[in-house]
Amino acid sequence: MKNRRKSVKTKKPLPEQDHYLIRVKKGERLYKFFYFRPIAGRHYHFEYRILTKEKISGMLEMVSYNFKIKKGVPQKSSITKVPKISKEQLEEIVQNVRMKTNTGPDEFEELDLSGFSTIDEQIEFLKRRDRVDTMYIT
Repeated sequence: MKNRRKSVKTKKPLPEQDHYLIRVKKGERLYKFFYFRPIAGRHYHFEYRILTKEKISGMLEMVSYNFKIKKGVPQKSSITKVPKISKEQLEEIVQNVRMKTNTGPDEFEELDLSGFSTIDEQIEFLKRRDRVDTMYIT
């Protein structure tokens, strides 16, 4: 009996700067996106963003970062990733950010994506709202 080598997939190392802020795996879906747009930063198109996805376990993964456009180039900074957070903890974080930054209703946007049954529906909704950079979707 001959021994056969199994074809083994090797994992490619992630680049030093991962341009994908959230990787949605099979069975996962986006949950909610939050945008904080203080009046003081509007001339820079500054936003503080919180993006979340729901894992198969029901827990969330969260990414937050500063976003601004400088000389026509979008820039992300102060990226924070939280691999495991509950929905209750997320709501507390959002409320704390709103209070500490004194963000008014006209400076805040919440996109609830939890009502869509598939990731494709979520992406189409985000495209219609001009809230997705399609070059980062695979």
